[in-house]
Amino acid sequence: MDCIDSERWAEDVAFIAKSRPPGSIHWQKVQDRCAAGLEKAGFTVERQDYGTGVNVIGRREGTEAPSEVVLLGAHYDHISGCPGADDNASGVAGALEVARVLGQAALPRTLIVACWDEEELGLWGSRAFAESFTGAKLAVAFNFDMIGYASSAEQSQIFPGPLAERFPGLAEELVAHKGRADFIAVVADSSAESFALELEAHAESLGRLTGVMTLTEAEKLDEDAFGVLARSDQVSFWEQGLPALHVFDTGVFRYPAYHCFSGLDTADKLDQAFAADVLKATTAAVATAAGL
Repeated sequence: MDCIDSERWAEDVAFIAKSRPPGSIHWQKVQDRCAAGLEKAGFTVERQDYGTGVNVIGRREGTEAPSEVVLLGAHYDHISGCPGADDNASGVAGALEVARVLGQAALPRTLIVACWDEEELGLWGSRAFAESFTGAKLAVAFNFDMIGYASSAEQSQIFPGPLAERFPGLAEELVAHKGRADFIAVVADSSAESFALELEAHAESLGRLTGVMTLTEAEKLDEDAFGVLARSDQVSFWEQGLPALHVFDTGVFRYPAYHCFSGLDTADKLDQAFAADVLKATTAAVATAAGL
């Protein structure tokens, strides 16, 4: 975990965080940065052109069980006119930093790190990949989407009532934490719960409160029930019956600049120390999932 370089993460966020709707000049620059970063980390890179967009897929073969795959992904597109620093420059930069660290390790299972396209249009990029995923067993897919917005101020966290009722244990923890919005949230389906708990254990060893919310088979695809927890690229894998989990900062509940609704989503609003803990815990969890 100590190998994480939060300055590298911050540099990537600063580069990525400009308007980059699919097909734009900066969208292409970010796509190229994903490919270059993964190649430099020792991954074999493919640009998956699925018709309307392009995913960047980095693959590092496992040393013992190459047909078993652990995946980490983050979407690199965003809506027009919004810098999208937290959403999702933070996640893309995070995936590239995890790739840099784990690219130095000999992992028994194959590791794929992906930059998804067209998440904002309806998860199109990750869905194209998940639907075409064959010839290997997916152990688990990790998803980063908004991992950098945090606050240590008391009562800065918003936890919607229906979620508090569904996850009373986490709600009690947040009350005891005096409502500080500096905890890591993880949403998993039942088949990925053990990986989520592994990440939680690593995060809490760093002193970072973490909450795991496990959705049932019925809940994970029910947009009316807990759709706010099922709006990112992990859903593409759930649709295929594949284990997946989502790591995020809960900014979607409380960040005024989410989608630039009230102010711009810029890099200066992010918390580098918080993001570093997300990356440290996720790196350890991914490495464990990959058999290290």
